[in-house]
Amino acid sequence: MRIAFADMMFSWPPHGGGDVDMFHVLRGAADMGHEVRLFAARDGDAWERGRISGELPFPAETLSFSTDDFTGPRVAERFRAAVDAWRPDAVFAGQGFLMKPYLLAVLGDWPLVSRYHAHEAACLRDITRFLDGAPCPRAFLETPDTCRDCSLRRWGGAIRGGETNAWLREYLGAACWKPDYAALVRGALARVRVALVSTESMAAALGGLPASVRMVPSFTDLDPFLEIPSGSVAEPLTVLMPGRAEDPVKGFAVLAEAADRLWARRQDFRVAATLAPGGPGKPWLEPLGWVAHDQMPALYARAAVCAVPSVWEEPFGLVAVEAMAAGRPVVASRTGGLARIVADGETGLLTPPGDAAALADALARLLDDPALRARLGAAGRARALADHAPARIQEHHYQPLWEELRGGRP
Repeated sequence: MRIAFADMMFSWPPHGGGDVDMFHVLRGAADMGHEVRLFAARDGDAWERGRISGELPFPAETLSFSTDDFTGPRVAERFRAAVDAWRPDAVFAGQGFLMKPYLLAVLGDWPLVSRYHAHEAACLRDITRFLDGAPCPRAFLETPDTCRDCSLRRWGGAIRGGETNAWLREYLGAACWKPDYAALVRGALARVRVALVSTESMAAALGGLPASVRMVPSFTDLDPFLEIPSGSVAEPLTVLMPGRAEDPVKGFAVLAEAADRLWARRQDFRVAATLAPGGPGKPWLEPLGWVAHDQMPALYARAAVCAVPSVWEEPFGLVAVEAMAAGRPVVASRTGGLARIVADGETGLLTPPGDAAALADALARLLDDPALRARLGAAGRARALADHAPARIQEHHYQPLWEELRGGRP
């Protein structure tokens, strides 16, 4: 079977979990004997969109866009022409934010799968579904006027002031402030044969419109982390916060308050976080700056505990899976995909989102108990292998999916 993969955000080396997931989906389909081709958008003016260096283990075609033609209709037209020319049997739509409905609307003539890595189906504001310091209970298809007004309040001043940034380009190009955008989204989702999500709320935000919605974990590159030996770690004990620590939704402010509480009682630890140097000095803080994906195993290797204190509904939780594969216990917020990944008391500890006191207590418990760290770490590694090994995800989720598409079943 010939499967076309359309992705508006893919870059390699990866800049996030969505890139890693798409890479494995493509490579896995190719390894199963399917003929695959990636169609990726390249926008030189914004984000890392379409920055691909080195060889990929599958064919890829990059569609470049300028400032003037980066609009929903134009993106859809270019992708449709490229996919048409290749004549696939099915289409897999990967990453894409507010522009994605335009793609789905024109690619639905083929059996169509759509993968969701964030809350783009629920939130026009910035796809985080996070407002006023807390997860937002609204979803675009349920309250389109309210969500559209919310997005305009957030971005209207920047638009009137002539500002330019990556998100504004996406927002303006999609024209999602227009009343007819909701109808576009509904029509596009109705053309999707199978939608893949990672949490129940992400599924609910699709409004029951795709023919089938399935819970599928994202892929994680486990092998580099499985090579990390178990055992003792150096002192002072390190609490590692990997990922986009500078993003407020990731909860570094909560971790900072928890660390301050701990530091008042003890000074035998440090917090290593992927933050830029030069911020407010804390005696317990080690700012790591940006860390390349291939350097992450070394960070996990020297960590005693991995903290994932997200305050939004985390769609998946890539760094939690990486830490578990590395044999490191995880302290994470009980929210979104993290609550599905981390088994409380078995592979790590879960605390209420935003609760610095509970986070401090959980960290202290692990810092004080090497045997507990070892037990949770070993169980976490076993769970990562059982639930998140790429071969297992391919076998349990994607092999049946490709067979269904080949057979024409929803």
